[in-house]
Amino acid sequence: MRRVLPLLLAALLTGCASHQKKPLDKETEKEVASLGQMAVKKLMGELKSNLGTALKEGGFPKAIEFCSGKAEELTEKVNKELAVVKVKRVSDKFRNPKNRPDELDQEVINEFKEELKEGKLSPYKVKKFDGYFVYYKPILVSPFCLNCHGKPESMNPEVLNAIREKYPNDRALNYRAGQLRGVFKVVIPEGEVKGG
Repeated sequence: MRRVLPLLLAALLTGCASHQKKPLDKETEKEVASLGQMAVKKLMGELKSNLGTALKEGGFPKAIEFCSGKAEELTEKVNKELAVVKVKRVSDKFRNPKNRPDELDQEVINEFKEELKEGKLSPYKVKKFDGYFVYYKPILVSPFCLNCHGKPESMNPEVLNAIREKYPNDRALNYRAGQLRGVFKVVIPEGEVKGG
């Protein structure tokens, strides 16, 4: 059954289901946000720790090697530990095709981008499908991120070559600090939420 659940979630979230437009009650939204934040914190902790180790071992080229070879494995490991709740990263300018957004993801990414333009970015968004909640947290580009996601002409050529080698169809360049890089996405079955 545990192997079937991720497949069902993937099928559900590919854009065929429509989400509800009516707002959630505050208590349910708070509970979903708490579960979402817990999952994001767990994944972020794993990724940052391992990325830091890769940087110490071999700088940004080693970090790119980590991202291309181990980030997905770590995400899967975290999801196994979380059991029912599933977390991943999604971007409309993805580097790894596994991080491609579905229709709802793209809608939420666009909402966050509009908010950024207006100077009032929400800390998260919660959407609801039939039987599922989806929690989204924005990922913003920091100056540090520009080492691997900035303008190619400003990047270290060795880093740029490593990116092009590992990601020949890369879309994740030409960012500026403060822009939306993507989102963390957490899928939570309705049964996991008391107020659901």
